[in-house]
Amino acid sequence: MKKILLTLSLLSAALQAADTPKAVTYEGKITGVVCVSCKEHVAGALKQKLPGVVSVDVKPGDAEANKLIIVANSDAITKESATEALGTYAKNYSIVSLAKKQ
Repeated sequence: MKKILLTLSLLSAALQAADTPKAVTYEGKITGVVCVSCKEHVAGALKQKLPGVVSVDVKPGDAEANKLIIVANSDAITKESATEALGTYAKNYSIVSLAKKQ
């Protein structure tokens, strides 16, 4: 009986692990983010409107744009979908590029 319970327990854990989507990291560039409030606007919009977003970070980049990092449980996020998710903020912030990190 204990072996059956252990086997069922292990099978259940394996099935749950198989159903858990793997996190995908996206990296790109964004312009217009000049302060902490800007960063919060971008992160809030992307987390709220893009499916499966776990985290959003904007880090200092080069003179042209900041670095945008999105971690999500979805492999369907594109530059276009992220720009659309910004909604009215898209007039202030421009996602220049966005791609899955290899």
